[in-house]
Amino acid sequence: MTPLFDRDIYERFTRTHLVQARRFVWIATANIKATGLMNQGRFMSFVDLMAVMVNRGVSFRIIHAELPSAPFRSRYEQLDTKGQLSAGVEFLHCIRMHAKIFIVDGIVALVGSPNLTGAGIGAKGDTKRNFETAFLFEGPTETEPFLEYFDNLWMGTPCPQCGRRDLCPAPAG
Repeated sequence: MTPLFDRDIYERFTRTHLVQARRFVWIATANIKATGLMNQGRFMSFVDLMAVMVNRGVSFRIIHAELPSAPFRSRYEQLDTKGQLSAGVEFLHCIRMHAKIFIVDGIVALVGSPNLTGAGIGAKGDTKRNFETAFLFEGPTETEPFLEYFDNLWMGTPCPQCGRRDLCPAPAG
């Protein structure tokens, strides 16, 4: 386990592990915004990055509390005109989601305060970023508890006893 702070989250997780995923990326976050990232020497939105990654066979699962921002949704709709992006990206709207977990290929997990936003994991400048802390877990043994936790939520195991089911837009279980 390696502690990461502020810009290190972007440099030591987003730019390395996240953008280099080969099989899947699972994300639990409260907020999703139009995050900007550098990838292979060019600046792009997270939605554009997802499209590139889906085209190379990476799938995404994203559990989120709030609706994605309007700019995120707009770019997603622009890129998904033929359903190619949504074929590799699944969303689950859970109003109780407050965990922030990023899992890459089941062998790397970032767990901490960053949401899926530019100020959290993106390429914002030092004066525009949030103050963030996270722990980087590497290897299947360290990552396994987060895979199990995420999968449990994704499958809707807590949904029947949630207590907020009446407010939930789409209960998983």
